[in-house]
Amino acid sequence: MAKLITHLFSNDKKLHRLVRSHLVSTTTELASTKPINEIKIEDVASHARVSKGTFYKCFRSVDDLLNTSAKQAAHELLAPIVLEGATIPDIATRMATKTRLAIRLFTRMPILAKLMLKTEWPFRDVKHKGYRDIQHDLALGIEQGCFTNMPLEIGVNLVISTLRGAVQDIIDSRLNQGYEDLVIYHLLLSLGVESKTAKEISEIPLDQLPPLKKRGIVGKFLNLVA
Repeated sequence: MAKLITHLFSNDKKLHRLVRSHLVSTTTELASTKPINEIKIEDVASHARVSKGTFYKCFRSVDDLLNTSAKQAAHELLAPIVLEGATIPDIATRMATKTRLAIRLFTRMPILAKLMLKTEWPFRDVKHKGYRDIQHDLALGIEQGCFTNMPLEIGVNLVISTLRGAVQDIIDSRLNQGYEDLVIYHLLLSLGVESKTAKEISEIPLDQLPPLKKRGIVGKFLNLVA
């Protein structure tokens, strides 16, 4: 089958964006057919029907491609989590619910979770929307006296480490929902929430996940578990 485009394509920015998007879309199929750590540039080029030269015009390496795919997926998943959290006035409950939603959404799609864990997710980039969202909730909780007065960077790292560790544990060990409750309980304790309140919040049932769009990279991973 002919290549989609050769390594001699022009510097047309629209075409460049099109090819980058095409390469990102191949991540789903490749991640579903072989371990993420084993994906090579040759695999991507062959699957996407582009030359290696074309690949290098768009990405520095396979890790660069995977990071881009992971960040796009995180962006797509962030919107429904933030929207759901905005309806919860109590800041501790909001933090717990948003963290639990993130755990559930990622572990619902194990292949996506493995991709995210291989990359820099959760992203410690202070300019990333996810980072800023956690920082905002922490600042509000500290202001309200709900959380311990601490540097925001420390609080964000507590949330990020908890989220990453929980997803890793669940997809590796297939732990039951009781483990998720325990994770949320200890996260709230680490942020300064009183033990009784933390326990009550950690046991609030999460009846259903917010709807996710069937398009984009998340939509592709959803189709794998449909």
